[in-house]
Amino acid sequence: MVLATLATAAIIATSTSTTLDSDYDGLSDKIEISLGTDPNNSDSDGDKYFDGEEVLHGYNPLGKIGDRKVKKRVEVDLTKQQIHYFFNDVPIGSYYVSTGRLTAKTPTGVFTILRKLPLHYYPGLYVDYPNTKWNLEFKRHYFIHSAYWHNDFGVKPRSGGCVNLTVPDAEQIYAFLDVGDSVKIYGTTPTTSLKLPAGMKLTYSKTAAVK
Repeated sequence: MVLATLATAAIIATSTSTTLDSDYDGLSDKIEISLGTDPNNSDSDGDKYFDGEEVLHGYNPLGKIGDRKVKKRVEVDLTKQQIHYFFNDVPIGSYYVSTGRLTAKTPTGVFTILRKLPLHYYPGLYVDYPNTKWNLEFKRHYFIHSAYWHNDFGVKPRSGGCVNLTVPDAEQIYAFLDVGDSVKIYGTTPTTSLKLPAGMKLTYSKTAAVK
Protein backbone atom coordinates (compact mmCIF):
# COMPACT_ATOMS: atom_id res chain seq x y z
CA MET A 1 0.00 0.00 0.00
CA VAL A 2 1.58 3.27 -1.11
CA LEU A 3 0.26 6.58 0.13
CA ALA A 4 1.53 10.12 -0.13
CA THR A 5 3.32 11.79 2.75
CA LEU A 6 1.38 13.23 5.65
CA ALA A 7 1.64 16.64 3.97
CA THR A 8 -1.07 15.43 1.59
CA ALA A 9 -3.57 15.81 4.40
CA ALA A 10 -3.18 19.57 4.25
CA ILE A 11 -4.13 19.48 0.57
CA ILE A 12 -7.31 17.59 1.34
CA ALA A 13 -8.23 20.00 4.09
CA THR A 14 -8.07 23.00 1.80
CA SER A 15 -9.59 21.31 -1.22
CA THR A 16 -12.59 19.52 0.22
CA SER A 17 -14.02 21.77 2.90
CA THR A 18 -13.45 24.93 4.90
CA THR A 19 -15.29 23.56 7.96
CA LEU A 20 -13.81 22.29 11.21
CA ASP A 21 -11.23 19.48 11.13
CA SER A 22 -10.72 18.71 14.82
CA ASP A 23 -8.06 16.02 14.39
CA TYR A 24 -6.22 17.64 11.46
CA ASP A 25 -6.36 14.48 9.36
CA GLY A 26 -7.54 16.25 6.21
CA LEU A 27 -11.23 15.37 6.52
CA SER A 28 -13.72 17.83 7.95
CA ASP A 29 -15.68 16.74 11.02
CA LYS A 30 -18.83 16.78 8.87
CA ILE A 31 -17.33 14.35 6.37
CA GLU A 32 -15.94 12.12 9.13
CA ILE A 33 -19.36 11.84 10.77
CA SER A 34 -20.86 10.87 7.40
CA LEU A 35 -18.14 8.25 6.82
CA GLY A 36 -18.30 6.88 10.38
CA THR A 37 -14.68 7.74 11.21
CA ASP A 38 -13.69 9.45 14.46
CA PRO A 39 -13.51 13.26 14.12
CA ASN A 40 -11.21 13.33 17.15
CA ASN A 41 -8.82 10.59 16.00
CA SER A 42 -6.70 11.18 12.91
CA ASP A 43 -6.19 7.41 12.46
CA SER A 44 -9.52 5.76 13.18
CA ASP A 45 -8.41 2.21 12.34
CA GLY A 46 -4.96 2.47 13.93
CA ASP A 47 -3.00 1.54 10.81
CA LYS A 48 -0.65 4.55 11.06
CA TYR A 49 -2.18 6.37 8.07
CA PHE A 50 -4.30 9.50 8.40
CA ASP A 51 -7.98 8.94 7.61
CA GLY A 52 -7.74 11.73 5.04
CA GLU A 53 -4.79 10.08 3.29
CA GLU A 54 -6.63 6.79 3.03
CA VAL A 55 -9.82 8.31 1.65
CA LEU A 56 -7.90 10.48 -0.83
CA HIS A 57 -6.23 7.36 -2.23
CA GLY A 58 -9.33 5.15 -2.20
CA TYR A 59 -8.56 3.05 0.88
CA ASN A 60 -10.97 2.17 3.66
CA PRO A 61 -10.14 4.31 6.75
CA LEU A 62 -11.99 1.76 8.89
CA GLY A 63 -10.36 -1.38 7.49
CA LYS A 64 -7.12 -3.30 7.37
CA ILE A 65 -4.09 -1.97 5.45
CA GLY A 66 -4.72 -2.24 1.72
CA ASP A 67 -8.51 -2.53 2.04
CA ARG A 68 -10.14 -0.93 -1.03
CA LYS A 69 -13.52 -2.64 -0.63
CA VAL A 70 -15.44 0.61 -0.57
CA LYS A 71 -17.79 2.32 -3.02
CA LYS A 72 -16.01 5.02 -5.00
CA ARG A 73 -17.29 7.08 -7.91
CA VAL A 74 -16.89 10.37 -9.73
CA GLU A 75 -19.35 12.70 -11.40
CA VAL A 76 -18.43 15.13 -14.17
CA ASP A 77 -20.57 18.26 -14.50
CA LEU A 78 -20.13 19.53 -18.05
CA THR A 79 -22.05 22.72 -17.35
CA LYS A 80 -19.74 23.80 -14.53
CA GLN A 81 -16.61 22.08 -15.89
CA GLN A 82 -16.01 20.26 -12.61
CA ILE A 83 -15.44 16.71 -11.42
CA HIS A 84 -16.72 15.58 -8.01
CA TYR A 85 -15.55 12.46 -6.21
CA PHE A 86 -17.49 10.39 -3.69
CA PHE A 87 -16.48 7.82 -1.08
CA ASN A 88 -19.31 5.54 0.08
CA ASP A 89 -21.67 8.10 -1.50
CA VAL A 90 -20.24 10.90 0.67
CA PRO A 91 -18.99 13.89 -1.38
CA ILE A 92 -15.28 14.34 -0.61
CA GLY A 93 -13.94 16.92 -3.04
CA SER A 94 -14.04 18.53 -6.48
CA TYR A 95 -11.64 19.75 -9.15
CA TYR A 96 -11.88 21.87 -12.26
CA VAL A 97 -11.76 20.08 -15.60
CA SER A 98 -11.81 20.82 -19.31
CA THR A 99 -14.11 18.52 -21.28
CA GLY A 100 -14.85 18.02 -24.96
CA ARG A 101 -15.38 21.06 -27.16
CA LEU A 102 -18.67 21.61 -29.00
CA THR A 103 -17.44 19.77 -32.08
CA ALA A 104 -16.15 16.80 -30.04
CA LYS A 105 -18.39 16.57 -26.98
CA THR A 106 -17.73 14.39 -23.97
CA PRO A 107 -20.38 11.63 -23.88
CA THR A 108 -23.01 11.82 -21.15
CA GLY A 109 -24.35 8.89 -19.18
CA VAL A 110 -23.15 6.40 -16.60
CA PHE A 111 -19.94 4.48 -17.32
CA THR A 112 -17.35 2.43 -15.47
CA ILE A 113 -13.56 2.60 -15.44
CA LEU A 114 -12.40 0.08 -18.05
CA ARG A 115 -8.66 0.33 -17.53
CA LYS A 116 -5.94 2.42 -15.90
CA LEU A 117 -2.83 3.52 -17.77
CA PRO A 118 -0.11 5.47 -15.94
CA LEU A 119 1.19 6.71 -19.31
CA HIS A 120 -0.60 7.00 -22.64
CA TYR A 121 0.03 8.50 -26.06
CA TYR A 122 -2.71 10.58 -27.73
CA PRO A 123 -1.97 10.95 -31.45
CA GLY A 124 -4.30 12.56 -33.95
CA LEU A 125 -4.69 14.66 -37.07
CA TYR A 126 -4.12 17.92 -35.19
CA VAL A 127 -2.74 16.72 -31.85
CA ASP A 128 0.31 14.86 -30.61
CA TYR A 129 0.50 14.31 -26.84
CA PRO A 130 3.03 11.65 -25.82
CA ASN A 131 3.74 10.67 -22.20
CA THR A 132 0.37 11.78 -20.87
CA LYS A 133 0.07 10.77 -17.24
CA TRP A 134 -2.77 9.26 -15.19
CA ASN A 135 -5.26 7.91 -17.73
CA LEU A 136 -8.59 6.33 -16.80
CA GLU A 137 -10.59 4.93 -19.72
CA PHE A 138 -14.34 5.07 -19.04
CA LYS A 139 -15.57 4.42 -22.58
CA ARG A 140 -13.73 3.09 -25.60
CA HIS A 141 -11.26 5.86 -26.60
CA TYR A 142 -12.55 8.26 -23.90
CA PHE A 143 -10.37 8.95 -20.87
CA ILE A 144 -10.13 11.03 -17.72
CA HIS A 145 -6.49 12.16 -17.85
CA SER A 146 -3.99 14.91 -17.15
CA ALA A 147 -3.29 17.59 -19.75
CA TYR A 148 0.08 19.33 -19.72
CA TRP A 149 -0.57 21.28 -22.93
CA HIS A 150 -3.20 23.79 -21.77
CA ASN A 151 -4.48 25.65 -18.72
CA ASP A 152 -8.20 26.02 -19.46
CA PHE A 153 -9.46 23.89 -16.56
CA GLY A 154 -12.77 25.22 -15.29
CA VAL A 155 -12.77 27.88 -17.99
CA LYS A 156 -13.20 26.35 -21.43
CA PRO A 157 -13.96 22.93 -22.94
CA ARG A 158 -11.18 22.14 -25.38
CA SER A 159 -10.52 18.41 -25.46
CA GLY A 160 -11.44 15.92 -28.16
CA GLY A 161 -13.99 14.32 -25.83
CA CYS A 162 -11.85 13.31 -22.87
CA VAL A 163 -11.98 14.85 -19.40
CA ASN A 164 -8.79 16.86 -18.78
CA LEU A 165 -7.36 17.73 -15.35
CA THR A 166 -4.16 19.31 -14.09
CA VAL A 167 -1.42 16.74 -13.53
CA PRO A 168 -1.72 16.72 -9.69
CA ASP A 169 -5.52 16.48 -9.79
CA ALA A 170 -5.43 13.69 -12.36
CA GLU A 171 -2.91 11.80 -10.22
CA GLN A 172 -5.22 11.98 -7.20
CA ILE A 173 -8.28 10.81 -9.14
CA TYR A 174 -6.19 8.02 -10.70
CA ALA A 175 -5.11 6.84 -7.24
CA PHE A 176 -8.66 7.14 -5.92
CA LEU A 177 -10.49 5.08 -8.57
CA ASP A 178 -10.23 1.41 -9.52
CA VAL A 179 -11.31 -0.51 -12.60
CA GLY A 180 -15.06 -1.01 -12.32
CA ASP A 181 -15.75 2.20 -10.40
CA SER A 182 -18.57 4.41 -11.65
CA VAL A 183 -18.27 7.55 -13.76
CA LYS A 184 -21.39 9.67 -14.26
CA ILE A 185 -21.29 12.51 -16.79
CA TYR A 186 -24.11 15.03 -17.08
CA GLY A 187 -24.90 18.60 -18.06
CA THR A 188 -24.39 20.70 -21.16
CA THR A 189 -21.15 21.74 -22.84
CA PRO A 190 -20.70 25.52 -22.33
CA THR A 191 -20.84 27.66 -25.46
CA THR A 192 -18.81 30.48 -23.89
CA SER A 193 -15.87 30.60 -21.50
CA LEU A 194 -16.59 30.36 -17.79
CA LYS A 195 -15.13 32.54 -15.05
CA LEU A 196 -13.18 31.19 -12.11
CA PRO A 197 -13.87 32.61 -8.63
CA ALA A 198 -11.98 35.81 -7.86
CA GLY A 199 -8.41 35.09 -6.84
CA MET A 200 -8.39 31.53 -8.20
CA LYS A 201 -5.50 30.92 -10.59
CA LEU A 202 -4.63 27.62 -12.20
CA THR A 203 -1.19 26.42 -13.25
CA TYR A 204 0.12 23.22 -14.76
CA SER A 205 1.98 22.29 -11.60
CA LYS A 206 -0.36 23.29 -8.79
CA THR A 207 -3.54 21.55 -7.78
CA ALA A 208 -6.76 23.26 -8.85
CA ALA A 209 -9.29 22.39 -6.20
CA VAL A 210 -12.83 23.74 -6.32
CA LYS A 211 -13.78 25.55 -3.13
